[in-house]
Amino acid sequence: MTLFEFLIALASVVIAIALTEIFAGWGRLLRTHIVPRIDWLHLGWSLVIVLYAIQYWVGIWPYREIEFTLIYQVWFLIFPTLFIVLVSYAITPDVDPDTRLDLRDYYMSRRAPVFIGLAAFVATAQLADVIILGSKLDWISFSFVIIALLPAFTQRISIHTSVMVFNLYFILANGFGFNPAGNPLIS
Repeated sequence: MTLFEFLIALASVVIAIALTEIFAGWGRLLRTHIVPRIDWLHLGWSLVIVLYAIQYWVGIWPYREIEFTLIYQVWFLIFPTLFIVLVSYAITPDVDPDTRLDLRDYYMSRRAPVFIGLAAFVATAQLADVIILGSKLDWISFSFVIIALLPAFTQRISIHTSVMVFNLYFILANGFGFNPAGNPLIS
């Protein structure tokens, strides 16, 4: 087993934990008395987090040719996966079937850990590319971190929506092979 195979296995397990938390959370929500039934903002951001987790996992592939010689290189490859797990736990309510839950209230109450964690995920993913692959840190990379922080500090739905649309646009554009920024966004 190569070191890359070892690292991708570790990253896969950690990302699987994040995805499992979100998908299990969706399943628990389907069994509860939700008021309102579905909150589009909470659901949209949950989807963005799922897409980021998958994109990061796939984005690890360019590291396959790298010879990891120092432990800090491994840290920078694994740290983003840890942040995406924390974000997944923060956005997913832990409810039992008899709970009456307003998802908008829950989402707004958890916005600081969700978006500070998301900004940390984006920042560490970008730093991994800089430190391990030697990529250049540009204004687009920096702007993603700043934009990810905005919803942490406001309850304005227009800000949350705008940042979600911004992220969805870039994730989907990257996923369908059109990268408007011209460089990989997350690995």
